[in-house]
Amino acid sequence: MPVAIFDMDGVLYRGSMLMPYAKETLERLRRAGWQVFFATNNSTATRDEYVQRLSKLGLGGDAEHIVTSAYATAHYLERLDPKPRDVYVVGADGLRAEIRATGIAVRDASSLPGVEPPDDAAADGVDPGAMRRYLTSIALPLPADTVVVGLDLHVTYAKIAEAQRCILAGALFVCSNRDRAYPVEGRLLPGAGTIVAAIEVATGTTAICIGKPEPFLFEEVLRRAGERHAVVIGDSTDYDMVAAHRVGAVGVLILTGLTEESAVEHARGEAVPDRVVRSLRELFDLPEFAGV
Repeated sequence: MPVAIFDMDGVLYRGSMLMPYAKETLERLRRAGWQVFFATNNSTATRDEYVQRLSKLGLGGDAEHIVTSAYATAHYLERLDPKPRDVYVVGADGLRAEIRATGIAVRDASSLPGVEPPDDAAADGVDPGAMRRYLTSIALPLPADTVVVGLDLHVTYAKIAEAQRCILAGALFVCSNRDRAYPVEGRLLPGAGTIVAAIEVATGTTAICIGKPEPFLFEEVLRRAGERHAVVIGDSTDYDMVAAHRVGAVGVLILTGLTEESAVEHARGEAVPDRVVRSLRELFDLPEFAGV
């Protein structure tokens, strides 16, 4: 059975806004016997939460057809020998939940040293030295043996400082993805890569990346599908197209998310899309979808 792998943010929806022809596209492929999978670098939600989101948008799907960078990161850690025993996450609870589901211990967000600074340290512009004095005075636990970084919409200086401390003490440094931005209603917001880069600079250490453009997500899809070939529909040359080509898939770039048409001509190597469309409706004009 043919396989279609869809990125979600910027392809099927932006924030809570459904993209034109998204529902009709998935229904048409399923009726034609295609296996429809979803693969996203977003690590903030569990697969079950994505099932709920897709259902609310009328797009269907189940957990077995969803692969997120949080899920892939959790199973990367699970396969390590020895497995991590104490993981510190800079990210959302969805990432923590997926790692815990493998049986690996993850620190609670509320246990972060410096998570609740006093008013004088938390206030911006009042006493620039207050936060430094606070962070250097608090009792610290033993460093975690692994640091995992994903998208964190509530990132703070204290969170970055704790990641730095653990990594400099020898912790393994893993990131769910390096996305520079992600599309929401009417604009772009900074992605997980912004936070990863800050911690890499602070530690002089390069994170092991699990999400696209690395092939782990799409390899997991192909394993589940029982196929070796697929068509990937994504909105990024640097992430979706590169990852597609690393698993031998056809890469279809859609210009509704991260990448503008003028940027396509600057793509090189694995980042060059095999096809470019401006809307989901145009998919069915491509030879890969002939007769669908």
